[in-house]
Amino acid sequence: MMNKYVYTDKQLNELNQGPNVYSVNSEFAQRKENRTNIVTAKSDNELKKGETNTITTSDGQEFRVVATKSDTETGFDGLAVAPIVNGKPDYKNVAVIAAGTDPDSPVNKTMFSSRDVNSAIIARQTYLSPQYKVADQFVKEIMDDPRYEVSQLSGYSQGSYMLKVGAKYHIPTTTFNAWFKYGALTLEEKAFIESNPSMFIDYRRKHDDVVRWNDFNHPEWYNTTTTNSMPSTIHWLDGSSHKIGDWEFDPATGQLVDGKGGKPLISGVYRAYANSLRGMAHYKDLKSKWSSGGISSSEEIYLDAAQGSILSSSMATAARTGADEVSALAKKANQELQEIWSKIDFTSYTALAPYEVDAIFASQGITQAQFINTFQTETNQTTTKMNASAQAFENMDKQLQEVIEKTVATDKQLAKEFRQWKEKM
Repeated sequence: MMNKYVYTDKQLNELNQGPNVYSVNSEFAQRKENRTNIVTAKSDNELKKGETNTITTSDGQEFRVVATKSDTETGFDGLAVAPIVNGKPDYKNVAVIAAGTDPDSPVNKTMFSSRDVNSAIIARQTYLSPQYKVADQFVKEIMDDPRYEVSQLSGYSQGSYMLKVGAKYHIPTTTFNAWFKYGALTLEEKAFIESNPSMFIDYRRKHDDVVRWNDFNHPEWYNTTTTNSMPSTIHWLDGSSHKIGDWEFDPATGQLVDGKGGKPLISGVYRAYANSLRGMAHYKDLKSKWSSGGISSSEEIYLDAAQGSILSSSMATAARTGADEVSALAKKANQELQEIWSKIDFTSYTALAPYEVDAIFASQGITQAQFINTFQTETNQTTTKMNASAQAFENMDKQLQEVIEKTVATDKQLAKEFRQWKEKM
């Protein structure tokens, strides 16, 4: 089983922005104030001038667009993308993004305001945007396509109904500036979120006036009449901006930072853990299916294999994600330390020659070798150890998956079902 691609907060945030998900709507892309390429799922040889089927985020990661949807009745705009890994789209790790409210969207005949704004008003009054049904259908269509596996959902503002879609289909979901009431969840969906809170990340500003009055969207005012308690999935940050582009991210890891000490709120390892929970949800579905007629000894073997497969793959993904984050942070720290040292000007002391100043600093143990080289050596050693551990986990995962495949190959029918389940992992 290949390791799961882990989307960063920054990548998801950028996919939620105008030139990307909003631009699946040609009307939006061609407005004078926007003037951007129309985002489409067309193949390369079908593309016309002014169209694109590839999105590149600011970190250089490319994503192939596999599906788009624009609904003229509700104003829903959405897209599905696959990360390009080693030159090829990874269709087993598709992300589906729902656009937020476009206040300048066209006004339908039966409406007094734009269709997007009208849907947002209905969402406030009824707990759920009319766009939700379109989003649900869009995600289900992609899930039902044997070519793709949906591993991540995301939405901004009104598009945060993707939290409900994720709860329904057991898919990790990240939202920004949510215009969403948890009272819209069914009892089953609410129970799943409460049991798997790490799969759902809901970033909100404490003083976001656009949505503050939707559900008393403030940690001290939050309306608990329909939720019983503050959802643990909500991560409150200081600030008042509702703009999707006003969030800050750690340049090394791409994870959202708190704006104070610049510390990432959610690590990539946390997301890797969320993917393991998604795998266990699929496992439980498989177990439930087989349990209907009683589980045979052969099926017990297959279920044990499924759990082992999830555990091994999740450990390998978490180890690699952690190692990559440590490498990125070490590189950043080494650069910053070098910058600090370079700011020391040994020539600025008029009474002493530069070599004399250098000697004074050295007498106190402040040398480039001590101050920089020692630190860089330690960080490099740590990075090497983390990479070695990650490689060991990946090797173990590969070996275990091979053993599992040999084990399940004894029963052709069950093996077929197992491999179908595994593909959806």
